[in-house]
Amino acid sequence: MSPEVAGPATAPAPLPDRAPPGPGPLFRLPGLPSWWRPWGATALDVLIAMGCAWFDAQFRTSFVEEQLHSPLPQGWAVGLTVVGALLLVLRRRFPAVVTAAITCGLLLGTGSVLATVVAFYSLARHTPRVRTVFVAAPVGLLLVLGVAVLHLRQYAPHHGTEVTQEPVLIVLVALTGVVVPVLTGLYPRAPRQPWWWEHRSAMLFDVLLVLLFPLANPVALVSGLNGPDDDPLLVPAPVLVLLVMVQGVALIWRRRYPDALAAVAVILIPLVLPSFSILPVSLYALAKYGASRRNLLLGSGAAAVVLVAWTVVATEFEAEQFIPYSIFLVVPSVVVPVLFGMYRGAKRSLMVTLQDRADRLEREQHLLASQARMEERTRIAREMHDVVSHRVSLMVVHAGALEAGAGGPGVATDTGRLIGDMGRQALNELRQVLGVLRLDDGEQQVPLSPQPTPEDLATLVEESRAAGMQIAFDVIGEPSATDSTVQPTLYRVIQEGLTNAHKHAGNVPARVEVRYRKDTVRVIVENEAPAGPVPTLLPSGGHGLVGLGERVTVLGGTFEAGALENGGFRITATVPLR
Repeated sequence: MSPEVAGPATAPAPLPDRAPPGPGPLFRLPGLPSWWRPWGATALDVLIAMGCAWFDAQFRTSFVEEQLHSPLPQGWAVGLTVVGALLLVLRRRFPAVVTAAITCGLLLGTGSVLATVVAFYSLARHTPRVRTVFVAAPVGLLLVLGVAVLHLRQYAPHHGTEVTQEPVLIVLVALTGVVVPVLTGLYPRAPRQPWWWEHRSAMLFDVLLVLLFPLANPVALVSGLNGPDDDPLLVPAPVLVLLVMVQGVALIWRRRYPDALAAVAVILIPLVLPSFSILPVSLYALAKYGASRRNLLLGSGAAAVVLVAWTVVATEFEAEQFIPYSIFLVVPSVVVPVLFGMYRGAKRSLMVTLQDRADRLEREQHLLASQARMEERTRIAREMHDVVSHRVSLMVVHAGALEAGAGGPGVATDTGRLIGDMGRQALNELRQVLGVLRLDDGEQQVPLSPQPTPEDLATLVEESRAAGMQIAFDVIGEPSATDSTVQPTLYRVIQEGLTNAHKHAGNVPARVEVRYRKDTVRVIVENEAPAGPVPTLLPSGGHGLVGLGERVTVLGGTFEAGALENGGFRITATVPLR
């Protein structure tokens, strides 16, 4: 019969340089720019552009040419309004360009009201560099304010708008058209814990508070006594406006420096008037974030004294106005902010304490889990050592005898069968130990063998006798059946003692004694000194006796191991019975 002829070897196909592209998202339009491919972004930008074009066109046509400032005719202005709104389709890719085009269109009299809001939001949200936003947003704000002033001058003579209403309208235009959209766009890009703020929502709130700080004083909203004719001004009006702006900007640091802010607010009360003072906000911040109760008492007391003194001057020492006026100033400006701030501060301290306690408990749980893993790893290492050391040592001894050819074919057969039995026992025990490590929720649990019994001790001794050792085995007393944790430890002590005798002394006479007492059980494993060099010297890790000592110590017993005077070795373990 001719041998088979192998066919030519086929070379494996070369791997491609890159993996083939997988199927893309279901909702992508081919041929579109990368920033515009998601179907949701495409549809949203188109709807926003069409909605702004329709709204701004309707808004622009609601005014006649004489009511709005525009160098262009009405038709041209409406057309530019629609074109500017349709540019919002490119707001994700070119936010700065789109914002500049829409803002410059306002100078030509377009009515891009809603498009301006969306453009400044897109500028803050989609501009790659945040520093560009901080440069472009103030410039755009100045242009929007200038256009608003031009429109008000054109609109006021036709409708009789009062001069006192113009600043309110200008501030409203600045907030709704530029400030609020920019802050809203920057909010998702801010870090979760920026600078000294606890979170970015707190930062956004403080920024809005700086912009709207006059509304934070309830006295300025409901008091009818603080009219401009009744308030004694200690500084010129321009200086008053500058001080009001400076103290308003200082509110940005109310969480970090509440003590200093409260001191500045108290000092500036006579200069900026209670109507424009940041005193309520600063006292609230001092009560909530201040670290010293003494500073809170001093600050609130000084504020009350200054307000009462200012009331005396403002009412010209008239008792009929002094009492209600002072109460009306002190209660909402000092008492209410301090009480509410103390309540919020106590609640904040409680939440911080609970959070710290939860974090500490979580760290302790991690430490306990780590300690448990280390202990379990140590226990598994001991089990692996006991299983491998004893079983494999006996297998090596029998394999050496089999290799030497001692005895006849029957002895070789028995020795081979014994090696196979020991190998199967070692594999079963290893499988149980490794099964614990590999066990998942969905896997079937590995069946465990029963714990060693007093009868298994005799079997363990017989295995070593079969390897050629002369072992005297004595059991004194009756074993106790009440404690199942002692027998495995006794089994491991005898196993480790016989294994050490195999490794380091060879087939020398040995003695195993198990003595059961009323409250304890004592195990002694000792062997005589080897007569010569051990022919089957086995490697040793040096951790067997350490593991035995840990086992016995955990049960509350004592463990001793050491050499004898005659050159032998003895292991003694005493374990209490529970």
